Amino acid sequence: MVSWNVWQGDSTGWDALLLQIPDYTVFQSYAWGEHRSHFGWRVYRFIGTNDVRTVAMAQVLVRQSRFGVAVAWAPGGPVGEIAAWNDSFRRAVCASAGARRLYCRLSPMREELGADIELMTGADWLRPKSPMNTGLSLLYSPSENEATRMARAERNWRQHLRRAMKFGHVVSVWRSPDPDEMLVVYEAMQTHKNLGEQFSRAALVSIVESLGDKCVVVRCDDAQGRLLALRGALLLGNKGWDLFAAATPEARKVDASYSAFWELMRQCASRGVESYDMSGVDPIGNKGVFDFKKGTGARDYRYLGEWEWATSAVLRRAANFLIRRSGRITY
Repeated sequence: MVSWNVWQGDSTGWDALLLQIPDYTVFQSYAWGEHRSHFGWRVYRFIGTNDVRTVAMAQVLVRQSRFGVAVAWAPGGPVGEIAAWNDSFRRAVCASAGARRLYCRLSPMREELGADIELMTGADWLRPKSPMNTGLSLLYSPSENEATRMARAERNWRQHLRRAMKFGHVVSVWRSPDPDEMLVVYEAMQTHKNLGEQFSRAALVSIVESLGDKCVVVRCDDAQGRLLALRGALLLGNKGWDLFAAATPEARKVDASYSAFWELMRQCASRGVESYDMSGVDPIGNKGVFDFKKGTGARDYRYLGEWEWATSAVLRRAANFLIRRSGRITY
C-alpha cells in the first residue's frame, strides 16, 4: 500500500528526493513550483511512500474557484510508480486544497508504454477531450561528441549551421539574462510570424529569478553587438528541457538560431546533460519549429501525456470547454 502525505521539508530535500526517481522533470522541481506561485497558483507537494521508501512524488498547482471547486494541474508529473497515482493520491489533493469538487489534470513526461496506459485507465484516469499539446516530442543527446551530432543532423540542417558559422556571430552564455532585452526579441518574432504572446515580461522575470542556475540562456549577437537570437534551457540532474527560443527577422537571414542552438548544446554537454527534451513538437500545427528540431537529428518521443479526473462528468466537460477556449491551464 502507498500512503500519500504532504511534503514537510525544504527545497533542497525535495529536489534531492526527486532526482532519485528516474522519470523526474524540472517542472516538478521546487523552483518551478515557486515560479508558478507568482501567478495565482497554490503549490502542494506530495510524496507517496510504502513501508520502505518513497515510490512517487507529485507537485500539484491548485486554483480555487467558488462553491468549493478547485482545479489541480501537475506539469511534468507525477513521477514514480504509476500504480501509486490512484484514488489515495486524489483524496490527498482534495483534502489539501479543501475542495469538495475537483478537476485534476496530469502531464507526466515519461515515455508512453502500453502497460502504463493500462495502469492509468485502471485507476480511472481519462484522456482529456481538449489536450493542451500533441503529446509528441523529440530527444537529443548533447553528451555525444560534436562530430557524431553533426553527422546525425539532417543534411539541410548541417548546411544551415555551417552557413551560420561563416557570418562571424558572437555566441555566448548569457550570465544574467535581461528580461526586457529578451522580450524585445520575442516581440519582434511574434510580429513577424503573427504569433500570440510566448512569454510575458512577468513570466520571464519569474523564470530567470526562480530557476537561477537551473536556467541556461545563450545569446547570439552580430558583429555590432546587437542581439539576433536567443536559446534557453532548464537543467536538472543529467536532463535538459528546451524553454526559450526567439529570433529577430534579421536573424533568419544569417541562420543565427542554428548558432544559438549549437552553443546551447555545448553548454548542456559541459554541465553533464545526457538527455535533452525538445519540450514538445507539433508536426502539423507548427511545422517550421518541428522541422528545425527534427533536423538536429533528435529521435521521436511520445509522452505518456495528459490525463484527467474530476468529481463529476459535468465538471470535466466544463473544464475541457474552458481549456479548449484558452488553449492552456496556465502559461
